[in-house]
Amino acid sequence: MFHLQNHELDGVEVFCSPLLSALPFVRHGFSTRRGGVSEGCYRSLNLGQAEGEESGRVRENRRRFFGAVKMAPARVAEVRQVHGADVVAADEIPEGERVSADAVVTAEPGVAVAVQTADCLPVLIADAKRRAVAAVHAGRKGIAAGVLAEAVRQMGERFGSRPGDLFAGLGPAISGVCYEVGEECLPPFRERYRDWREFTIPLGRGKWLLDLPEASRRQLAAAGIPGEQIGPPGPCTFSESSRFFSFRRDGAPTGRLLAVIGVF
Repeated sequence: MFHLQNHELDGVEVFCSPLLSALPFVRHGFSTRRGGVSEGCYRSLNLGQAEGEESGRVRENRRRFFGAVKMAPARVAEVRQVHGADVVAADEIPEGERVSADAVVTAEPGVAVAVQTADCLPVLIADAKRRAVAAVHAGRKGIAAGVLAEAVRQMGERFGSRPGDLFAGLGPAISGVCYEVGEECLPPFRERYRDWREFTIPLGRGKWLLDLPEASRRQLAAAGIPGEQIGPPGPCTFSESSRFFSFRRDGAPTGRLLAVIGVF
């Protein structure tokens, strides 16, 4: 298994997937909360704008993060994440704006695609032959709706990508042993997955543990990506308060992590 590897540059800690790092045309990274200038509940490398946060600090944090992943993109394409399964191409997003979706794809050199998280799973995908990439925000509702399968399908439709040529890196997210949900959250998973019991654990009294990274790995594999080309789960955002933001642990407001990938 190719676990995420971390490194630091000027105090900014970044995680990378060895599967994606092996592709010479790809640059990517998953952020942590270490190495920035934000304060209070956003301390320190907050990469998302929120009420009460100074925009200048977010800009400086992003400058530091992109420097740490050695990227100087002409543009960073992001979306207004809505916990669904819609996928858009970077060139469909007007400059300086965001559209509602949960995954962004591109094959344009110099353009980075990114998603923000604070417990949800960020998944970065790259096509080793067509040189196309995707950034996917995979939360509970999005995974149940098939956002990862849709990202794979859209890469095939837009760029001619074949699942067997795709590599997927899973970033930091809340782990299966920490994500407790109610019984009402399970029906969409029971409908989509025959093996839903493989990534759920009953706790009694209508409560379950739900392993979103494992559900994501299974969805990517069902979409045709070979198992050895799908990375294992990353670190748990809920468990490591000094390293990651976590909405489930800290509530609102809290900072945001960024997962980014591009063709360079």
